[in-house]
Amino acid sequence: MKHTFFRAFKFAFQDFWRNIWLSLVTVTVLVLALLSVNVLISLNAISNSIINSVEKKVDISVFFKENVTEAQVDNFQEKIKSMSEVEESVYISKEKALADFREKHRGDKSIMEALRQVEENPLLDALVIRAKSTDDYSRILSTLSMGKNQELIKYQNYTDHKKIIEKVSVLRDKVKTFSISLTAIFSLIAVLIVFNSIRVMIYTHREEIAVMRLVGASNSFIRAPYILESVIYVIFAFIIAMIFLYVIIGATGPYLNDFLQTYDFSLLNYYAENFFVIFGAQFLAVVVLNIVSSGIAIGRYLKI
Repeated sequence: MKHTFFRAFKFAFQDFWRNIWLSLVTVTVLVLALLSVNVLISLNAISNSIINSVEKKVDISVFFKENVTEAQVDNFQEKIKSMSEVEESVYISKEKALADFREKHRGDKSIMEALRQVEENPLLDALVIRAKSTDDYSRILSTLSMGKNQELIKYQNYTDHKKIIEKVSVLRDKVKTFSISLTAIFSLIAVLIVFNSIRVMIYTHREEIAVMRLVGASNSFIRAPYILESVIYVIFAFIIAMIFLYVIIGATGPYLNDFLQTYDFSLLNYYAENFFVIFGAQFLAVVVLNIVSSGIAIGRYLKI
């Protein structure tokens, strides 16, 4: 069995180099298909990172009136926390807010001088509210607008990034549609080329195949070299595609990092962390696709 496999592999490898131009065309199309898939994965990862980062910055800041007691603030916060739409609510006292403000602007002499001239703390107690989803903010805002709650609130600030999220989502969907279409086109071309490549190989070796069948060679023995050759296409294409991908990421990395630094995302780190999932799935998918297409070609044109 082992000897038979190595013979089939040797035959497949020899045939790959013997028809090098046909092999190069097949590998090139497979490379383009793999690169288009990874473009889709990269753009999807970048857009998801931007959306997640923007969503984390969305919040509602509620500032309480000066005469509101600590007990009233506690009751208000408990009421907000009990809402199913609320992810978290953080109370910030005016003392802590002032200390944070001083720390942030300690190098600004004009601001520090203005604070010294103000005898009282100009800031207010506040509650920062974050929802589980951006769609939940409308419900939270409705609750805050109720009469009893408005008696405690001096003013509120809603940092609405919904429009930004919607724009990124629309752009992501358009890019995704384009990438999927491109991937489908290259995949179809790759399947057709592999199909025709195997067909050409079979035609080239038709006399050898006839002799093998006359001497009693099994169907699996005749099929094996051609299926292995389709796997060789995938291996070469996969290696080349990975090299191209990492070269492209390395070349565009500095520009992407400058753009994405505020979103704490690195495309190179993303591929490193998900290496086996991303490339393992792609490799298996392309191998199966090629084996199926080559198997159909063998079955159809050899009538085995």
